[in-house]
Amino acid sequence: MLSQMEQAIDGFEKMSADKRAAMRGILQRYVEGSMGIDEAYYELLDAGLIPMPSRCAMKPKISSEGDEARLKDLIRTRILR
Repeated sequence: MLSQMEQAIDGFEKMSADKRAAMRGILQRYVEGSMGIDEAYYELLDAGLIPMPSRCAMKPKISSEGDEARLKDLIRTRILR
């Protein structure tokens, strides 16, 4: 989950304007705390902003609070600037 979200953030500038707007909206709500990481992840999947993982590639969600804090910092610096 974390690596997929980070890959999407890394590719943010290459996305079309409408996809960037959709991704920015989802991630902003996540960073603001109006949704959890699971909900943000599934909204990104539903919107086609991150690829559906293959079953064998699925891993548990964030392993520590530090990982989630690092993800939020990445979103703030690359998406919500």
